Amino acid sequence: MEITPAGCDHEIPEHLFMCSRLYIAAFRGYTDEVFSLLAGSSGAAVEPANSRPSPAAQEHANHHGGCSIREVTAERSTLLHIAAGEGHGELIAELCSHDSSLLSSSSSSGNTPLHCAARAGHAGAVRGIVRLARANVEEDRLRAMLRGMNATGDTALHLAARHGHGEAVEELMEVAPETALELNGGGVSPLYLAVMSRSVRAVRAILSCRDASAAGPSSQNALHAAVLQSSG
Repeated sequence: MEITPAGCDHEIPEHLFMCSRLYIAAFRGYTDEVFSLLAGSSGAAVEPANSRPSPAAQEHANHHGGCSIREVTAERSTLLHIAAGEGHGELIAELCSHDSSLLSSSSSSGNTPLHCAARAGHAGAVRGIVRLARANVEEDRLRAMLRGMNATGDTALHLAARHGHGEAVEELMEVAPETALELNGGGVSPLYLAVMSRSVRAVRAILSCRDASAAGPSSQNALHAAVLQSSG
């Protein structure tokens, strides 16, 4: 397996579609299984400490050779997207230690691993991704990642707020409070989405930024959202 040096930033080849066994192992958070599949028959050096290839992984390696850490799904999600979306902290850390450029990779819908962790409400994964990004990328790239928008204009904060994930919102507000001012493609603020989700914890976290936008769709604002929720 080719290991990309930390900080290397290049496009993921479109033809590297993900092996089904690799996807399942990542989805389930089986770190040893993932790295056994990546190692194939000759890459033992990339396996986590004390790992042992499973029979399934060894069979795959014997017949197909090692998988690549830069393989993607049909939606162009990487292994890190999958691990982040499922909140697998150990796997997130191991993947980033071998290829930190995955931190800024985008799926076909424009989601980064941070978007995936925030949308699923995995506060620990959000925290881990931010910590790893701080250790591996320049400050301007870190800020760009925290403020990054997907294809619909949502930041990670928008996604966490929309789904009422209060703890994830708190984590994001701690490191990037300025994202509370951002509007998505529909002109909607994180605060409006947090109110609509009825998450008091998320609302309080966003209101810690005194300049947080309250904008909502069709000239509405967070106050309108609160009225709608209280009458619902």
